Amino acid sequence: MIKPASMPIVTLPLPGLSSSPNQDEEIEAVKATLYTMDPDGQHMAAVIRSTYDQLLDGRRMGRWDYMQLHKTEKTHMGTLVEINIYKDFGLTEGEVADYLIDGIEVDCKYAKRIGGWEIGPELVGHICLVITASDQDGTWQAGLVRASEENLRTTENRDRKRRLNPAGVQSIAWLWGGERELAPNQLLHMDPAKRERIMSATGKVKGKSGQARINQLFLEIQKVIVRRVTVETVGHGLDDPLKRARSNGGARDALRGDGILVLGHQDNDPLVARSLGLPVPHKGEFISVRVIPAPQPRDDRPAAEIEGQHWVIANDDDPKVTAPIIPRKRNATEPEA
Repeated sequence: MIKPASMPIVTLPLPGLSSSPNQDEEIEAVKATLYTMDPDGQHMAAVIRSTYDQLLDGRRMGRWDYMQLHKTEKTHMGTLVEINIYKDFGLTEGEVADYLIDGIEVDCKYAKRIGGWEIGPELVGHICLVITASDQDGTWQAGLVRASEENLRTTENRDRKRRLNPAGVQSIAWLWGGERELAPNQLLHMDPAKRERIMSATGKVKGKSGQARINQLFLEIQKVIVRRVTVETVGHGLDDPLKRARSNGGARDALRGDGILVLGHQDNDPLVARSLGLPVPHKGEFISVRVIPAPQPRDDRPAAEIEGQHWVIANDDDPKVTAPIIPRKRNATEPEA
């Protein structure tokens, strides 16, 4: 059939392949929504950190290094990242892609390195939230990119998945300023000699090695916040590793004779930490420090008043004294941390 000259010929785009200028507008819309949910990227950083910790499963397995995982476990990282973002951000499931963000289909892709994302044929034309992270380097980054034909390699793997070509990598709209710092994996980045002393510690009583490891942790790592997952990994195999950091036979009691305070987030501990000029632990965190009675006359060290006596952080050459017992009842004048 011959079409009348006045009838324009319209080429309809394939599903998922839009050549309209709205492509960049959609990326900007997704970006704006993510920024509304997570203005500074701290929420995304926490999801990635917790996903690493979930995969390592330190509390049950005592693992602290990605390289300790089995090959099959490593392949689950991308799936866990996608699921945890979905749950923690409260996203809606998409029809084709993983998420529906501001009404736009967005698929989540994780890879250990930039450019390693595998994109299936069903996602061609859609937006991908591409994420990469390194526990070893302590970094992560996330960006948005259109999985258009122009941005994809022509070669496929056996599953017909393709990776971004150089132009596609170059077109990634990096979120939150690009590469960001990941909360540290304390055991991974610890001095190996310290880590060996901690993880190999054994108790004088048979079956008490878990408590001995936690005690050694607070001997070795002082004046810095010790994360919950670090305590749980060191105390792997224990029913309640966090409890073993506190009193009633825990590290707090065991280390008093060495002059060491083990401070948590409850009762008067935040006040003592703040008075000594230390970082203040949040829920599930701890910090340890060796103290001595404040010298007379007083020097310039910050002091904490505990049961009517002032205490300061000990210098290396200060004599060892028994640390005070901090009253568990919170000071009524101390605001919540």
